[in-house]
Amino acid sequence: MTVTAPEKALAADVPGAGATRLVDRIFKMRELAILLVFLVMIAITQAGNSEFLSEQGIKDLLLNATILVLVATGQSLVVITRNVDLSVGSTLGISAFAAGVWLQDGGNPVVAVLLAVLTGVGFGLLNGLLVSLGQVPALVVTLGTLYIIRGIDSIWVGSRQIT
Repeated sequence: MTVTAPEKALAADVPGAGATRLVDRIFKMRELAILLVFLVMIAITQAGNSEFLSEQGIKDLLLNATILVLVATGQSLVVITRNVDLSVGSTLGISAFAAGVWLQDGGNPVVAVLLAVLTGVGFGLLNGLLVSLGQVPALVVTLGTLYIIRGIDSIWVGSRQIT
């Protein structure tokens, strides 16, 4: 006499089992909470500002994102070398202000871009030389540069704005 165990129904045999597993996987994803918070933030912002998702609003968002992507690209090179640059925000600010002042005074846009790039390169070169030749840790150098740039910025800019 042989005893046979009852066969288990395969998931494919049970109607709706595949859909249940998909739903279970979706609700177990950590990223779903981030996506939901993101969508709620967009909805709240759109409710407060009806121009947020307009064509011009999206153009503005993409333009601002471009600036951050450029900064992040440069910062990634620093991080890859196992260093950190705390002065990148201040460098961006003073470079943008220099270009803005040049343009406000009727200057050529190409020269304004070159001025901004050269300002950034100058402070980056200063940081790099102090770290490599001075053997000072990048954290210390860039923290010092951050405050030096903030001081220059405070004296030069004051409370002015460029629009």
